[in-house]
Amino acid sequence: MPTTITYNRGAVVLLPFPFSDQSSAKIRPAVIVSPHYPSDDLLVVAVTSVGDALRPGEFPIQFWREAGLIHPSFAKRAVASVSGELVRKLLGQLQETDLTKLDAAVRLWFGL
Repeated sequence: MPTTITYNRGAVVLLPFPFSDQSSAKIRPAVIVSPHYPSDDLLVVAVTSVGDALRPGEFPIQFWREAGLIHPSFAKRAVASVSGELVRKLLGQLQETDLTKLDAAVRLWFGL
C-alpha cells in the first residue's frame, strides 16, 4: 500500500537502512535526498555518529540538533533507495547550510 506521507528533500528520518551487502538492515537516521515522486521510493543517505575516517564527500552535519539528531553526526556515503513505508519517524530537517553540503556531496558521489 503506498504511503500517504510526503517528505521534503533534507528531511531526517529514522528507518531500517540496508547494509551495502544487502545482508540485513540497521535502524538508523538517514537524510532524504529525493522525495518519493513519482514512485513510493525515497533516495536516502545514511547518517552516522562515527566520523573518524570520513571519505570524500562525507561531512559533519553542522546543525545536528536542529536536524533532530541526538549526537554530533555525519552524512555518510551510503546511498539507498527505500520504500517510504519503511520510515519509522520523522526526526527533523537539515538546515540550508547542511543541505548545500549534501547537494555537493551527491554531485561528487555520482560524478555530476
